[in-house]
Amino acid sequence: MARKPRLHYHGAMYHVVTRGNNRQKIFTTEADYKTFLENLRRIKERKPFCLYAYCLMPNHIHLLIEVKNDALSVIMQRLLTGYTIYYNRTYKKRGHLFQGRYKAILCQKDSYLMELVRYIHLNPVRAKIVKKPSDYEWSGHNNYMNRSKDAIIDEDDVLKYFSQDKAKARKLYEEFVRGGVSMGHRKDFYPEEKVPYLGEDKYIEEHTIMHHEMIERQTPGTVRKKNKLDEVLRSVCASSEIEPKAIQGDSRKKDVAAKRKEFILKAYQEGYKGSDIARFIQRNHSFVSRVIENK
Repeated sequence: MARKPRLHYHGAMYHVVTRGNNRQKIFTTEADYKTFLENLRRIKERKPFCLYAYCLMPNHIHLLIEVKNDALSVIMQRLLTGYTIYYNRTYKKRGHLFQGRYKAILCQKDSYLMELVRYIHLNPVRAKIVKKPSDYEWSGHNNYMNRSKDAIIDEDDVLKYFSQDKAKARKLYEEFVRGGVSMGHRKDFYPEEKVPYLGEDKYIEEHTIMHHEMIERQTPGTVRKKNKLDEVLRSVCASSEIEPKAIQGDSRKKDVAAKRKEFILKAYQEGYKGSDIARFIQRNHSFVSRVIENK
């Protein structure tokens, strides 16, 4: 099955997670960590993006990235391919280093920037590798504390939440992170295929529509219409006792709801846009988009 393209626009912020194949270690020596970070820095210079947080764990990686002109796929392809070549050459290995496609969840910046920065930088504490995030060398936490010479983090958008005075902001940031030490695993912060967004209901609805419309534009054959929508509806209802008008009505009965979803998918296959289908059955575009996304 073809992978669904990710939604891309200037200013989109993603929490990216990628793991070693079969959960194997991807960092063994200090040189490994340094090589990855240098590769990250080099790509950031050539394909500019904002990096708000990162954490390189022995067998997985967390990144909090806000893209600009270049899509996340371009950035990650260069980053992971470059490191895989280095790793295989160094350790005389062959094949895949990372487990499948990296995971990425599109996040509402205003609501989740601070929480995600804290959560990502507390990974080594939750894993009991260190007692304090400042004790872990391979995350962006010490960039915020002005204790790192490797200033790869774009800190201003985070620190300004605390104070315009940088010294005061760093202290308040440290207190904020310390306040999350007891926080456990947050499943909702992690990307899943069926949950590609993290945000408030309106944000999720808007981005679901945007994603679906993007797929429609990129899908060959979506412009063709073999049958009129009322003909598609009659054909879907022909094998049951459900009346076509019930599909367009407010009924929430299971059999009607199932037939309504069947009609949406059939109409989409016929080449109709989600917006046209939504108007025809008097539903929100977001409802139709979710049906198509989860088919």
